[in-house]
Amino acid sequence: MRQGVAIVVGSLVAGMAGAFFALSLSGAPAVATRMLPSDLGPADAIILSGKDGVVTLTNQGGRMAWAESPTARAYSVGCLFIDPIMKGILSGDRFSEDRKKFDEEAKTQGMEFERRSKALQEKYPGMKPDDPNIEGARREFKVLQGEYEKWLAALQKIQSKHMAEQVQKAYSELLAAVDIVAERRKIDFVYRFIPPERPFEAFDLSDAMMQVQARPFLRYPAATDITEDVVKELGLPPVP
Repeated sequence: MRQGVAIVVGSLVAGMAGAFFALSLSGAPAVATRMLPSDLGPADAIILSGKDGVVTLTNQGGRMAWAESPTARAYSVGCLFIDPIMKGILSGDRFSEDRKKFDEEAKTQGMEFERRSKALQEKYPGMKPDDPNIEGARREFKVLQGEYEKWLAALQKIQSKHMAEQVQKAYSELLAAVDIVAERRKIDFVYRFIPPERPFEAFDLSDAMMQVQARPFLRYPAATDITEDVVKELGLPPVP
């Protein structure tokens, strides 16, 4: 009886093997295949071997790290053409109206000096070298000239400070927009740059050399340029 069972089982196994072989030759799957996962995780670390030792890759703060040092991280990078953006911000109504008010005040003060100058000319019309009042006229004109030069120097200093304050405010607005875009796109570093293909704005050799030095990237992936995103965030016209 046992021999009969062994023969039956042997026949079944042989039949299954024959069927498997036949299906394999025909190209049809003989048995159900196991589906492998498309990822390799989760894992606490990945160890990469090499001739100089091993490198252990870990997740540190959502960034790939290969050492304990905070500088040993894989950070994402973006680049920004800030020149047209700064100009766009400074040409906005808030900044231009402020400059207009400053210019109008300076113009009013300048017209006062012009009025005083005309008054002296009317006081001493057509004077000749032998005129007895010429020395007095020269002194009054010299005093007025001194006051005007002192006022002009002070005005230029105030104007320079005023423009510096506007640039600083515009830069702060630029940084705020960059932070928003960088957070949205998960960017760690944003470098200011001039696209290498941008036409030079140079009039002599010195200008040309400065244009070269202001272009840190000789080549860059276009996807890293976030200029248009920042322009839209600030509501500025597109960069030409």
